[in-house]
Amino acid sequence: MADFEIKDLRASVEGRQILKGVSLGISKGEVHAVMGPNGSGKSTLSHTLMGHPGYTVDGGQVIFKGQNVLALEPDERARLGMFLAFQYPVVVPGISMANFLRTALNSKRGYDGKDKSKQVTPKEFRSMLKGELEVLHMDDSFLPRYINDGFSGGEKKRAEILQMAMLKPEIAILDETDSGLDIDSIKFVAEAVNRMRGPELGIL
Repeated sequence: MADFEIKDLRASVEGRQILKGVSLGISKGEVHAVMGPNGSGKSTLSHTLMGHPGYTVDGGQVIFKGQNVLALEPDERARLGMFLAFQYPVVVPGISMANFLRTALNSKRGYDGKDKSKQVTPKEFRSMLKGELEVLHMDDSFLPRYINDGFSGGEKKRAEILQMAMLKPEIAILDETDSGLDIDSIKFVAEAVNRMRGPELGIL
């Protein structure tokens, strides 16, 4: 049995059914590519798997770690080990990349502001961040900047790849990651994803 099982998934947008019985199994260590023209449902699949409120699940199951994740909120799915890289990453003014990454790590570890043993310390965070930046061959110039605010297309994708590297999901859903990128940025994304491939990560 695969680690992540999509079973007869059906979903609609504004009353129009887009997904009509998708079934797919993804195991850690595997990379699966979903191909199709614009409007065929690739982004709908990605957003439905992660629980975007704009998509209605009409039927089916998505089983991960013994649970049907369709019953979970998006943040619960993320804490369980799922990650979505958006085709069009959203801008979040007022929150720096560095603060966002540290908050996301604390949330994944279950830190609620009380149990200090679950908190990512500043020293630990800096060490983790430095290590991932080196592995990805990235600099830290955009870390003080607000999330995706004024970022180029390539910078937005780099920011998401860094998030993925820091959070270490078990299932990563990459929604048309190469969309709108120039050749150099596409090469970076491909190389970064290949560096993160391993027995503990399944990629769609």
